[in-house]
Amino acid sequence: MSHYLYELAHTKSNILLLQGPIGPFFKNVAAWLQNSGCNVYKINLNGGDEYFYPHDSVSFYESIDAFPQFLKDYIRQHTIDAIVVFGDCRIYHKIAKSIVESNSNLSFWVFEEGYFRPHYITFEKNGVNGFSLIPKNHDFYQSIEITSIDESKNKCHYYSMAYFGIIYYIFIFFKKYKYSNYVHHRKTSLSFYASRWTLALIRKFKAKLTHPKLIKNIINNDYKPFYIFPLQCNEDFQIQVHSHYHSMKSYIFRVIRSFSLFADKKNYLLIKHHPMDDGFHNYARLIKKLANRYGVSQRVIYIHGIPMPILLRKAIGLVTVNSTCGLSALIHGLPVIALSNAHYDIKGLTFQEGLNRFWKEGKKPDTQLFERYRSYLYNKSQIKGSIYYKDFKLNAN
Repeated sequence: MSHYLYELAHTKSNILLLQGPIGPFFKNVAAWLQNSGCNVYKINLNGGDEYFYPHDSVSFYESIDAFPQFLKDYIRQHTIDAIVVFGDCRIYHKIAKSIVESNSNLSFWVFEEGYFRPHYITFEKNGVNGFSLIPKNHDFYQSIEITSIDESKNKCHYYSMAYFGIIYYIFIFFKKYKYSNYVHHRKTSLSFYASRWTLALIRKFKAKLTHPKLIKNIINNDYKPFYIFPLQCNEDFQIQVHSHYHSMKSYIFRVIRSFSLFADKKNYLLIKHHPMDDGFHNYARLIKKLANRYGVSQRVIYIHGIPMPILLRKAIGLVTVNSTCGLSALIHGLPVIALSNAHYDIKGLTFQEGLNRFWKEGKKPDTQLFERYRSYLYNKSQIKGSIYYKDFKLNAN
């Protein structure tokens, strides 16, 4: 089984990098590809891109309507045979993918946060998450050899990510007139992010004050038995593109209602706020309103900041839209249901009979099937490390 990263390096000669993650990761990718004998090209779309990749690159300043022709001309001029991006749902990357799909000489490759977070990076051909080519056929994995997985931990990258984010958006702001036509996939206002990050720090501090009591309650089984429902960032493409409702509020409504009607009356539901969403959304009022409406206010607990491993060790099941937390729960042998498109939503791994039946009929995953699936994923698409390490050395499994 050949890892996608080596497939790219060994079969392609002229590789074009479009937009990468915040930070120097794409510079490291370019160095690795060049050391592998590839020619690497880069197009910058805004001031943040330019700051982290200032040399051996070109900039695109025109309106997005001109980008398809610009990209086609660039591909032809440099005989590009592969395009590499970070995230496949950004508007410029969707344009690039559409060009690839109409040109048999081109291929499309995508980096993304690791499926086994936070210690891995994902790299796939054609697309990630809902667009992944990972087989969802139970029978496919029967012939996959189970291999050992590197369980070592990486250092925390949260502060590096925050630092790179600040630098990135500062340079988007400083060079916004140079790149006046740029269309970003999120807001770019410095004041907006400054206020949100400040609010996030305040909420994280407040959460730390309640950590000891909540953790004690969980360890002492005060909420036992409980299910976990980890929330996702509402603006994330996993929700906006790869889910059915495109809103976390809609999923919160659906899960609380189903829990109230079909779960055992002694069960609890712990709704975990996403750590990267602290400064952007807070669902306390909505959850309290819905829990009161459906008569489960004493059994629905909204929590912030509690590490997922603590919850997974005590939970009896996990409900998710399509989060990678589902994989963590499968590692712990918990029953899991995915409410929308998830690459691990495979018969034998996740519950397939609907949310209403899950509360009482959810089953643990097939251990052998999961280990085969995990081995395939690890050896085909996962890279050990973090995209936010300043001096990260790219190396596939």
